Formats: sequence, C-alpha cells, structure tokens
Amino acid sequence: MKLGRELIEEIKLRLKVSDVISKKVKLKPRGKEFVGLSPFSNEKTPSFTVSDEKGFFHCFSTGEHGSIFDFIMKTENLNFKDAVKRLAKEVGITVEDSFYQKKDSAKINKIKILKTILQEACKWYQDNLIRELKCNSSIRDLFIKRNFSSKIISDFYLGLAPKAKDSTYSFLRSKNFTTQDILDAGLIIVSERDGKKYDRFSNRVIFPIFDYYSNIVGFGGKAINTNQLAKYINSPSTLLYKKGDLLFGWEQCRKELKKISTLFIVEGYTDVISMYNIGFKNTLAPLGTALTEKQLFKCWQIFNEPTICMDGDVAGTKAAERISELILPHLKPGYSINFVKLPIDEDPDSLILSKKLIKLNNLLKNKVSLIDFLWNKLTFGKNYNTPEKKAALEEEIDSLVSKIKNFKVRKNYINFFKQKFFEKFSFKLNNNLKSENKLNLENKNIIDANKIIERVLIGSVILFPNLLNLINKKFFSINFETNSFNEIKSLILKLYNSKKTIENSYLRTKLLSSGYQEIIDKLIDKTIFVHAPFLKNLSNDFDKIVKGWSEYWEIYNKKAIFRELRKKADELLDDLNEENYSKLKNLQSTARKNYF
Repeated sequence: MKLGRELIEEIKLRLKVSDVISKKVKLKPRGKEFVGLSPFSNEKTPSFTVSDEKGFFHCFSTGEHGSIFDFIMKTENLNFKDAVKRLAKEVGITVEDSFYQKKDSAKINKIKILKTILQEACKWYQDNLIRELKCNSSIRDLFIKRNFSSKIISDFYLGLAPKAKDSTYSFLRSKNFTTQDILDAGLIIVSERDGKKYDRFSNRVIFPIFDYYSNIVGFGGKAINTNQLAKYINSPSTLLYKKGDLLFGWEQCRKELKKISTLFIVEGYTDVISMYNIGFKNTLAPLGTALTEKQLFKCWQIFNEPTICMDGDVAGTKAAERISELILPHLKPGYSINFVKLPIDEDPDSLILSKKLIKLNNLLKNKVSLIDFLWNKLTFGKNYNTPEKKAALEEEIDSLVSKIKNFKVRKNYINFFKQKFFEKFSFKLNNNLKSENKLNLENKNIIDANKIIERVLIGSVILFPNLLNLINKKFFSINFETNSFNEIKSLILKLYNSKKTIENSYLRTKLLSSGYQEIIDKLIDKTIFVHAPFLKNLSNDFDKIVKGWSEYWEIYNKKAIFRELRKKADELLDDLNEENYSKLKNLQSTARKNYF
C-alpha cells in the first residue's frame, strides 16, 4: 500500500491509541479514557491522558498532544514517513516507498463537490418524505407499520425518493451540478443505449450512509412496492463510498459511545433501526455485503467483544460461520466476538415487529462465545464413532487454530479444544455403567422425565409423517420447551405446507440434510418404543398410533394449561388483595377439578 491518506486511515482503523502507547506508558483506565505518568517529563502525579474515542493523547504537564503517529515521532525520534511505516509494519501492512500525492487539488476539489451533492440530495429526499407523509396515506401507513416515528426519521435522516425516474437528477441539475458529478456521486445511471439519465433511487425509502467523520457518502434504498426489481439497492463505489469500509448506524451509535456496554452487529438497515427503536442504540450493520475485516476492526475500537446477530436463514448461518473464521488471524488478548442464533427465517426486525421482545432479549442474553460457536460448528449433527473420523476432527481443529497469529490466544484455544475433545470422547463411563444405561445417559437431554412426552410427540411424526393428515392442528400448536424441537417442527411445517402428504424417507432425508442429524438419531432410536409401544405397530394401524399419540398430547396439553394457571396464580400472589384472593381461589378450584 502506498503512503498516503488511505494507509493512515487503515492504521488508525487497526490500532487503538491506547494499544500503541501502553507499550511505553503504564496506563490505568479512568472512565472512557486512560491515564499514566508522562513520558515527556519526570512527574509523580499522572497528567498524561489517552482517549481511544477521540483518537489522541494529551500531556497536561508539557502540553504535548497528538495522534499515534505524533506519539511515535516524539518518543522514537522518527519523521512522519518513518512513523507511518513503523506502525504499518506492526499491523502487517507492506508499504511502498513512493508517496501518494496528497496535494492533488483536482481530486480534493472533486471530493468537496461530491459531498455537497450528496448533502443536497439527502435534504431533497427528506423534504420529499415530509411532504408525502402529510398527503399520502399509503406512505404514512407504511411508516406507521414499520414504527418509523418522527424521532427515528430525524435520528436516521430518512428520506423518500420520488416515483419519477429523473426527478432527483433534474433537481440537482437545477442546482448547477454537472451530469458527470451527479453520476460520480452515484445518484444516476446513464443508459448505454440512448444516453438517457435515470435516478438510481426511485420510489424508495432512503437511508443515508455516513463515513466516520459524519459526512454523507452514499445511500441505501428500500423498495416501496413489491413489484420493484430489487428490494434493496445501494450506492455504487465512489471516491467517497467503499461499502466494505463503513457501517450503517455508526453516525447514530457514536453519539452513545460513553454509554456502550455491548455492541450488536446485524444484517440490514431495518434491523439496526428496529434495535435502536427498542433501546439498543449500539447496533451496526454492514452495507449490503458480507462483514469485512475493516468493519470488525472498527467495531473493536469501541467495544472489545461485539455480538454478531445474523438472520436465522441459511444465508445468515453461512455468514456467521464465515465471520467466525475471518476473525481468527486478528484475535488478541481481550478481543473477540460472540454470536446469537435466531429462529429459522427470523431477524431482529421481524421479531421486534411481531412483538417477540422477550424472546429476542433472551436470545441476546444467551449469546455464544466465538470458541463455543466454532466447536458447535465442527461437531453439530456429526458422528465421530471411528478413529478415522476423530482424526479428521483433530485436523479440522488444527487447521482453525493455526490461523490464530497471537501466541497466547492460540495456546488457550488449543487447551480449550483439547478439553472439549476429551469430554466428548472420554470412555470412563464404561467401567461403571452397563451399555444400556450408558445409552440412556447419552440421550438424557431428550429422554429425562420432563422431556419424554415431547420426544414421543415429535418422534412419532418423524417415524410416521402421514400422522400429520390426522393430527396436524394439534401437532403444530405445540410450543415445545426444547428449542431444537421447535426448530424441527418449523421445518416439518414448511414441508407439510408444500406437500401435504410426506413420505417417511423424504421427511427424514430433508431433516438430516438440515443439520439436525444427531438430534433426529436420538429422537427415533429404539428407546422411544419403551415409552411409546404403540409405535412398534408393524401393520401401521393408524387408529392405534393416532390413539396413542393423542393420549400423550392430552397429557401434554393439560400440563401446558396447568403451567399457565400456575403462572397466573403467581401473578396474583405478587399483588395479593381481596379481589385477587378471590381470583386465586377460583384458579385453585379449577386446577383441582381438572388436573388433580
């Protein structure tokens, strides 16, 4: 990389001021800053402060002040060029000796023009939205449905691109901007066939995108109508906008930096806004592309363990897996990432709009560390019942760990994986347990007393999918206590809605290919017949099978109703007065009559 602004920004992105200075000065945290004894004077009381948030140090005893480059220049007696090269080497960047021409007046002037155009366009989109909200009921209803309040519109500078194909272009031309500059700002598309100019954003909700210095550098646009070609479109790469470098929501998040106690990374614009709307103002998203190293480095500058919360679909799962490996070479003591797995086909926005806030909160609280995520990715739904398969797992682990450059982190990862490997494949139980008891222990998370009924209810359907033709309403109404059972139920529901009649082999093939092999194997192994003998019916007498299943469902349903009664009773006890006491007595009477 050449010496110049791009290199300097890249170094700032990868290095915190405190990381560089703490190698020469012993720093102690004080609020959001750090303090230490000045390296520029012989003082006994600390007057030297470092701010990662502001990106500089300041020495009150000598007046010295500056960036990480200034610090290296002053403490190592280097010129600016050598200080940049010194820090570039620290983060693994090779620097070309030729200087980038900083004083390129034509380019600087071009950047100023593009910034002005984008600022004017943003104001134009905002004014159009305000007009439409007053007179267009469909737009107003859309914003109400989305919970885009006047505060959200203001905080995120939301706008609306008109339906007309060239209205934004005509407006900007009226401001005396040239066609080429409007094109270079990424706001129009010029037809190769006839040279006509079209607005890139038409009939879309507009989400302005800011750089890290509060400049508008691009836009995202969400379609108003379902028949538009693309649901989302984004600005193209320009002199100002590189989508892999920036994060949506940063402009709003930076105002809350002093309050940050965690940081969430989600997939899209509306996810960020919905999270912000319910109080998680510390939420960011990549810009219509996979999360990049640069974006992760930027997140680390404000919080050392951000939580990745991708969508609950296949693409979201793959994105999370890619991020888990992307980050490995850059791990360092105290810096990592966590993961949240959302339900199938859900995202933060959909959960919030459907008022499943308690569920979302629980998911966010039960985040998974990077190393646990990697272990689950390696082992979930797989059998390692031969030495060769275990050896293959060891090779996969070695390959992952080898990507970690920091020695201390790598050593601790090796120790963690060794412990997990030992726990998973230890045979010490063989000395004390008969094989049948061992089998029961291995399956205890499915067949303990509290989960037997759930296992029979879902295992019966997997063994005999045609049962759904007779009991589908009852089955799909079940809210299993075991989360993985609910996920499997959702997959079965999708298949049932698409086919109505499901063959045994087809259902199992689909379920096994979805990553639930280990759970499915345990659900329908031979021990299920101990609890549900009616499933042994070789003649497939569905009357007996349906009767047996229905008996289990009745028991399960009664338990569910009883749990609800118990919950209501607890609520009444929390606020016990004469009226609630009367209600409590009625609940107790109902419970005794129907469930004892």
